[in-house]
Amino acid sequence: MIILRPAALSDISNLERLAHESGPMVSTLPEKRSHLLNKVEQSIVSFEQDVDCAGEESYLFVLEETLTGQVLGTGAVNALAGNREPFYSFRNDIKVHSSRQLNVHSRIHALTLNHDLSDHSQLCSFYIVPALAETDYPTLITLGRLLFMTIFPLRFANEWMAVLPGIADESGRAPFWEHVGRKFFGIDYNQVEYYNSTRNSTFISEMMPYHPLYVALIDEEAQAVMGLVHQNAALQCSLLSDQGFEADKHVEIFDAGPILTAQRNALSLCQKVQQVKLTTITDHVNANSLQTFLIGLAEGNSFKACLVQGGLQGNQLQLSEYNIDQLNLSSEHRVFCIKL
Repeated sequence: MIILRPAALSDISNLERLAHESGPMVSTLPEKRSHLLNKVEQSIVSFEQDVDCAGEESYLFVLEETLTGQVLGTGAVNALAGNREPFYSFRNDIKVHSSRQLNVHSRIHALTLNHDLSDHSQLCSFYIVPALAETDYPTLITLGRLLFMTIFPLRFANEWMAVLPGIADESGRAPFWEHVGRKFFGIDYNQVEYYNSTRNSTFISEMMPYHPLYVALIDEEAQAVMGLVHQNAALQCSLLSDQGFEADKHVEIFDAGPILTAQRNALSLCQKVQQVKLTTITDHVNANSLQTFLIGLAEGNSFKACLVQGGLQGNQLQLSEYNIDQLNLSSEHRVFCIKL
């Protein structure tokens, strides 16, 4: 069985491997052992704490194959994107310029540096090994985290977001960065993403322009990629969009990738999840009638999730005896499910 569970200190070597494999695509998972160690330690403390409102907590999950212990993916949630320091983005604005004398009224598209999203809970650090990219397990990482946030609402804000990588090639050239960010920083795209993931955000406010950037004055190559998602993140974008996340007014400041936002109560998963009891599938149940469910197991402040085949009858979810044994349930577990 493959499960999504909280990261442990014993996962550090595996996390280093995944950080190396993911490259600059996952800027919040840098290939730096000290940073990864701090990320895991902070996550462990966050899970242990009793929380009644969103703060500095950060929760890191890994996708584990239980038989071998191999770690196959990651996903994290920051309780508040800008708790310790502002979370910066570019906001799409419309500036109105008019002249009664010339009888001209123009609406000009501009990008404004802001930290409007600092009070959102943030999904981040999504990565899965390429061999599983075409399976259901990206769904487990993405929706598993949403289920965790739904089950523990006091730990998170009412507004959620996910920053998706924008357009960049294999050499690390991002058109938006080349025509905008490089003019202010004078460094490569991969380098600034690494700084952004390993240092505080002070350098952004120090170096990025204070005044709006008029899009009409930006090179057309950069304009063409604004709000577009990198092909490697298209699946994650689709999964979040299906749940109700939308790309609204904000883009990432370095590559102009889309920032998806949603209200918690408007999400499909939050409306459909139900608490259930697990029972063993009876012999007369037709295997063809079984459906795929995402289930989440909450015990105290801990949480794990997996995908199973089963049948739902009222508030009872019927699973195979093998799956129930693999889940290692105790009487303290609360079980939640949603049909996929």
